[in-house]
Formats: sequence, C-alpha cells, structure tokens
Amino acid sequence: MIDLHGHYLPAVDDGAEDMEASLAMLRHAEKDGIQTAVVTPHACGSTCRVKDLDALRHGWKNWRTALEKCDIQVDIVAGAEVYFTSELLPVLKDNRDLLTINNGSYFLLEFPGDYVYAHSREFIYNILSEGFIPIISHAERNSEIQRSPGILRDLVKTGALCQINAGSLRGDFGGAARQSAYELLQDNLVHVIASDAHDLESRKPELAYVPALLPKVDPEKIAMYLHDIPAAVIADQAVPDIGEPVSHHPRRSFFDFFRKRDS
Repeated sequence: MIDLHGHYLPAVDDGAEDMEASLAMLRHAEKDGIQTAVVTPHACGSTCRVKDLDALRHGWKNWRTALEKCDIQVDIVAGAEVYFTSELLPVLKDNRDLLTINNGSYFLLEFPGDYVYAHSREFIYNILSEGFIPIISHAERNSEIQRSPGILRDLVKTGALCQINAGSLRGDFGGAARQSAYELLQDNLVHVIASDAHDLESRKPELAYVPALLPKVDPEKIAMYLHDIPAAVIADQAVPDIGEPVSHHPRRSFFDFFRKRDS
C-alpha cells in the first residue's frame, strides 16, 4: 500500500512531535503493510509550527539525513499539505520541490474545515493551466461538502482529485464525516484513501483495515485507492480512470427548500 498523506516530519506541524515519534510512526506504518509513505507537512496554514518555507526545507534535509541511519523499510516521498490561499500559485511556482508530491505536478490542497471558497473552481482551473494538479485533502471532513457534495463534484469535473481519510470510514472524525466519506465513494468522487496520520494515538498510520470497511466495493477499485492512483501521482503520470462522477446525493441547502416552496 501507498499512503499519500501523513504527517511524519518531526516538529514542524501538529504531527510527529520529535524524531522518536516520527520513527515510531514509520515503524507502525511498516507493520501495517504501508510500503511507501508520502510525507506531507502542513504548509501555508495556521497549523504549521514552521512558517518559513526555507526552514521547512532545512527540516526535511536534516530528517532525511537522520533516517539514513535507521532501519526503516518504508520508502519516503516528499510532499506537503498546502493550505488554500488566493495567492497560492506563485508560491507553488517558487517552491515546487517542497510543496508538490515528489517534485511533480500533483499536490495536496487543504480547504478550511467549514467552507469552500466561492472562486475555488476558477482557482483550480487556473492552476491546472499552469501545470499543477490539486488533490483535495480529506474532503469528507469539510462541512460545506458534507451538506452539498455537488460542490466537490464541480471541482472534480474541473480537474481536481479527491482524497479521503481512512479513519473517516470507521467514524474517527464523527458521523457526518463518516457518512460523507461513503457518499463520496458512492458518487465516484474519491481517488485516494490515505491515513492522514499524525500520531500513534488517535490518528495512526494504518490502511490495512480499509478493505473490510468496503465490502461492496470491487477489490480492484480499492487497489486503485490504496496503490494504483497514489503510484501514478508519485510518478507524475496520468491517474487510472475511476469513471465519471455520479449524483446519488445531490443535497439541498436551506435556501433551496424555500425556493422550491415559492415556485
């Protein structure tokens, strides 16, 4: 399995606190069957302990040097979880090596937890035209997407990919996120399932339990979520086709209810 989203880099965000915690997380991932971990520290957002990107780059260098002395069999790939800002494009251009996955075209894009920016579709179109492909991280945890999955559908149709957290499938982030995760899968809007690991307590680097939670999903498609699509992302190749998004869950908003009554 390939874990496309995890916070293993020590002392830079709300993930691993130090080198000891980082190594413990990697060993746990190895035991779980994760062969490759894309390490995605928060960047450009409030959860960063290290705000300066050059300092983050320096932290990466020191960590990789330390890992060479450890008997860790998990392959490490560099990446980041980049918080949305309207001025993100020039930052991506100037820091592709740090913010994209394996210095390629793909990167994890994080929205706030409670809304999606009104001009996100235009933003995604613009960055796609510049050669960057966003993977919207833990989309099922966004409360606006929970209410209106069509918002995510529009972004995916524009060209974005979607990642959900494995833990959401078993309710680790609450009932609303769990329901949303299954709905997004049913609506064919999910491309990657990842751990979004932060520690060895509530957010562990684990993926092996995922197939048992998806008994009605074709095993070949589960393999796409956990290996094939992440592998294509790391190789900076076109991802395997999961099919067109569908509309099983077109939720209405509070205002839609009144528009229907007035018509």
